[in-house]
Amino acid sequence: MFVSTYESAIDAKGRVSIPAPFRAALGGNSRIYLYPAPDGSPCLEGGGEALMAVYRQTLARMGPQDSGRKAFMHAFFTKTADLKMDDTGRIKLPEILLVPAGITKQVKFAGALDRFQIWDPGQYEIHDAKMSKEAAANLDKMNAPFQAAVAAGGIPGLITGNGEDGG
Repeated sequence: MFVSTYESAIDAKGRVSIPAPFRAALGGNSRIYLYPAPDGSPCLEGGGEALMAVYRQTLARMGPQDSGRKAFMHAFFTKTADLKMDDTGRIKLPEILLVPAGITKQVKFAGALDRFQIWDPGQYEIHDAKMSKEAAANLDKMNAPFQAAVAAGGIPGLITGNGEDGG
């Protein structure tokens, strides 16, 4: 799971070190897929084989001639870089991805559960403020999924109203 934020610098050769907790979240794999954020945010998204498996499974459920599937495959896979970390956990960030994201010398890694994002630190601060406000305004949307998880007994460590562990 990718969590937290980390700031780093891009070296003179265009390389950046993947934060150690993110390397651990990749489960020992050295392969990273990096692509422009599909929602148009000025950042890059990345992940490993597990994330690509989710995309493969999702697309496999769509018909091969489905126009949405074709559009997503084109927009996503033609812009994805297949990168390999070196022994020290660095990757070379492709210039073709950096320019549209507005990333130059510094980067901010942001965990996003099953993936991570790479931002220009200034753009990240703007995004962070916006998302914090939106999360606060939409907190009530967490109630129904939370109650469903409690009812299914899927929250380890949660003590329910009857005094039992919920997970």
